[in-house]
Amino acid sequence: MGVAFYRGQQLGSDDLNICLEDSGGVPTNAAEVYYSLYDVTTGQEVLLGAPKRTPANPSMGQYYASIIIPLDANIGLYRIRWTFRETLGGQVHQAVQEFEVIDKAVVSPNLSDCQTDMVRRLRIMLRDLKPDRNYHFRPPAHEETINQFNQVFGFIWEDEELAEFIERAVDMIAASPPRTPLRSCDDLVRCYPEWRTLLLTGAASYALLALMINWISDEFDYSIGGVSLSIEKSSKYESAANNFKDLFQSQLEQAKATVKIIKGLQQPRFGVGIRSAFGPFSGRGQLTPRKFVGF
Repeated sequence: MGVAFYRGQQLGSDDLNICLEDSGGVPTNAAEVYYSLYDVTTGQEVLLGAPKRTPANPSMGQYYASIIIPLDANIGLYRIRWTFRETLGGQVHQAVQEFEVIDKAVVSPNLSDCQTDMVRRLRIMLRDLKPDRNYHFRPPAHEETINQFNQVFGFIWEDEELAEFIERAVDMIAASPPRTPLRSCDDLVRCYPEWRTLLLTGAASYALLALMINWISDEFDYSIGGVSLSIEKSSKYESAANNFKDLFQSQLEQAKATVKIIKGLQQPRFGVGIRSAFGPFSGRGQLTPRKFVGF
């Protein structure tokens, strides 16, 4: 995949852009410049919106498409066609760039198949898998997009964050006595697949603790003209995190009780000869049953 953007992403000066220069290599503005967007996901170019869109011009000779990828955009290939001319009435030039639109929800950078699956399971446990269905009174995560007037909710946690919480839970499980040498989520699921619920419970407690830290800085309380407003959520997330923590500790004790421990007699580092076993009064020579019994 080349250049790719996700649904709802605001494009900036480093994304879909062109830089115009004169014959001497000096940046210069064009007399006329515009761009058109095309949906090519069906194999045919379909014009999106106005045929002549005005680009942003932050500096001399630099232009870029300042747009937001619609939240309902088709997944697949798109084209942007730049049209510009150096002078009014001069020759028209065109440049074409291709890019892809992807769904941010399916992007899991540097995550293994096991981690991706556990992140999905953790979202289900935290009721964060389908934000539009589960969040009824939470502020929308994105502004209105071009030619689109619906607003949607976003995930509370990013995939990378949930993957980090899962790894922290793996560390706690591995370090709790008796120690179990688990280096990653993949190791735990492969060696102890029945511990997946334990792992998710521990990860959920870390996720809620992180959310509690966020809400400590976001909560406020004020009163103006007899009207008061108070927003305080950190204690509620702390309570939920503590419940998950207590459940994690209970599950951890039960899980570690199934780990078998083998204890054996400790052997001396150096072997002890039969002469030395009888003490310092044993003389030199051959040790026979007669000498042993003292006859």
